[in-house]
Amino acid sequence: MKYLALDLPTPVRNLKINEDLGFQILQRQLFQRRVKLGPEVTPVVFQPVFESEEGQLCAIFIAPGENHFVFRDEVAPTKAWDEWYREYRRLNLGRVADIESIEVTEDEVIYYWCYSYLNLYESGLHYSGRQDWTGSIYSSTWNHMLTNRAEIPILLRGGYRQMQPEIYYGDRDAAEEYAKGL
Repeated sequence: MKYLALDLPTPVRNLKINEDLGFQILQRQLFQRRVKLGPEVTPVVFQPVFESEEGQLCAIFIAPGENHFVFRDEVAPTKAWDEWYREYRRLNLGRVADIESIEVTEDEVIYYWCYSYLNLYESGLHYSGRQDWTGSIYSSTWNHMLTNRAEIPILLRGGYRQMQPEIYYGDRDAAEEYAKGL
C-alpha cells in the first residue's frame, strides 16, 4: 500500500475524519426518509485502475430512484489517517465498508455529499451536485466521490476500469446491513 509522504496534523486529520463521518450519517438519514420514487437503473461503474483491491466496489443496491454503492473499504492517502479513519468507521458506523448513495431521476443524477466536482484522487472533498444521467458513474477519489464522466487527472494516471459488482434490489438500510457483513 502506497501512502503520501506527508500526513495531516493530528487535530486537522481528526476534524476531517469527523466531518467525513458526519456526511455518511447525513446521507444515510436522507435516504432513509426519501420517498422511494423514480426509475430503477443499474449504472455502469468505473474506478481508477490504480485503486487498491481493498477499496473496490463490491455491490450496488437498487431502489426506485436510488443507487447505493458498497465499496469494501476506503484507503486514505496517509497511513495514520487510514488507520484512524477505519477505526472511527468501525466504532461509529458499525462497518469499515464505504457506502455512497445517489438519487436518479429520468434525466439527472443527484449527489448528496458524494460529488467529485473539484477533486484530485487524494483530496476526497465532499460536495453535493447534479449532473445529467448518462448511465455511467465514475469513482474519482480514494473515498469514492462520484461523477458521470472520466476525470482528466485519473486518465493521466492510467485511467479507469469497469467494475463488476453484485447487484441487489434494496434501499440504503439493506446496503448498510450488507456492508456490516464484509
